[in-house]
Amino acid sequence: MKCQASKDLSPQAYQARTISRRQLLKALIASGGAVTAATLLPCEWRTPVVEVGVLPAHAQVSPTTTPTTVPRGAIIGCYTLNANGSGNIGASDTSQTYAAITHPVNRQGVMLRRTITLDQGGHPMDGVVSTDIGPTDSQGEYHPPDFDLRTLSPPISAGQDRITVLWEFFDPNDGTNDCENGIDIV
Repeated sequence: MKCQASKDLSPQAYQARTISRRQLLKALIASGGAVTAATLLPCEWRTPVVEVGVLPAHAQVSPTTTPTTVPRGAIIGCYTLNANGSGNIGASDTSQTYAAITHPVNRQGVMLRRTITLDQGGHPMDGVVSTDIGPTDSQGEYHPPDFDLRTLSPPISAGQDRITVLWEFFDPNDGTNDCENGIDIV
């Protein structure tokens, strides 16, 4: 089949020969393809026309900034001690707890959460016992109020009970790690 170039056609013949992509796809699907494609495709391809212009002010996009990551702190130590400063906690002791952080911007004023949990199945207070939230001092430490084990009712038993002290950043933007102590009651 001889292809007739568009420059050899009159405007009416060129318009009659020009088809849309949609018409081409319909014809290809309906006829099985190859013969129809050969008769309907143009003999020569033209470079697409690209128009360049200026957008009006209301259509222009403002430049965006790349989000920066905020440096975060880390809990570097958490401690649970008895009133004498020892790590052995008795059933009638008051426990002192504190956590220390490091922070690249400011160690003071970072909010920490301390959660004390009693782990003794069957005890009415099994589960979360106490939660405190407070700021770190200028040394990067948070010293919440002491926790008096004698206030638990019924009293806890030595050798059977365990407390867990969990430290977390109150605001995840300040830091994401946690620190945990598990202490057997002796």
